[in-house]
Amino acid sequence: MQRRDFLHATLAAALAAYTAPAAWARESKRAPLFEIFGHLRSEPARVFVAGPPAAVLVAALAPEKLLGWPSRMSDQARVMLSAPLAALPTVGRLGGRGSSISTEALLALRPDVIVDVGSIDDYYRSQAQRTAQQTGIPYILVDGRLPETAEQLRQLGAELGVSERAQPLAAYAQQTLQQAQALRTQWQQQPPRVYLARSADGLETGWQGSINAELLEYLGAQNVAATHAQTGEGGTGPAGNVGRVSFEQLLAWNPDLIVTQEAGLAQRLRATPLWRSIKAVQTGQVLQAPHVPFGWLDAPPGPNRLMGLRWLTLALQDWRASPSSAASETLQAQIEHEAQTFYQLFYGMRNGAQWPAGALPWA
Repeated sequence: MQRRDFLHATLAAALAAYTAPAAWARESKRAPLFEIFGHLRSEPARVFVAGPPAAVLVAALAPEKLLGWPSRMSDQARVMLSAPLAALPTVGRLGGRGSSISTEALLALRPDVIVDVGSIDDYYRSQAQRTAQQTGIPYILVDGRLPETAEQLRQLGAELGVSERAQPLAAYAQQTLQQAQALRTQWQQQPPRVYLARSADGLETGWQGSINAELLEYLGAQNVAATHAQTGEGGTGPAGNVGRVSFEQLLAWNPDLIVTQEAGLAQRLRATPLWRSIKAVQTGQVLQAPHVPFGWLDAPPGPNRLMGLRWLTLALQDWRASPSSAASETLQAQIEHEAQTFYQLFYGMRNGAQWPAGALPWA
């Protein structure tokens, strides 16, 4: 059986056996997915986004209502967007110490609503309520967890008056999440051991349970930094979502695969003699996640991660079929097709647009 046939057969079998993402379900009391502070008009026409995760979500749902980007978009990123999205100005972000817009500038934009995507806890509730009271602008908090992506699209789409637009996006998200969970059931007792390489030297990583590693863990991969995150041995953990590790610790973990979103890092690791002592580098399993126009792993942690799930579902199936081989041309063609479908559906990428550097896993 050829690798391509193996990939299709195993994924189809797993999807047939798939029931529900219970393996990923969080226990006990969870925060609500959606909270609104202030009085929201029936169909808001002008939407201000508090930060990058909300920007990607609103850009996909209602590009004509988005007032601008929270930070500057590169020329490479704009190539991958629809003309209206590419033309949007930078208006700044709203979020505690990271704010880059004043209350006066915010009011001058005359938004009908503020949308914020991320954690829903007492701190963010308090911030949302205070902003709504001070400005008179309704504030929507959306839980940004990856497993809730389809419902984020449905619920926010309804509040923004774009339910019809939200339907195909939510269906795509649901199918993607189901495929990822179907893959998770295949690993049984031997999941791939994965290291998430961050920073210029690759020795920063995301701990188990961090939002940075959420995508990998949702797929059922074993984050090799899990034990390290709990013990704090050999690095600077476990405080925060990310931290430094020593090369000796990484060598001891000896992961099956290394995944990175740091631009150009995969190529640098393959070319560095020291890193060739690690199994993943020896077998060519160093995967470069794209970062243009938005990251496939995080940066930001929004619906852009759906393409990361599609990519890694295919890549991990490929690894399972042939652990000692790099990605085939067939796999690359599949991923490019998936990326084109996703970019056109979510970002309105124009037909004939050229892939800029950093937009595909091998670019």
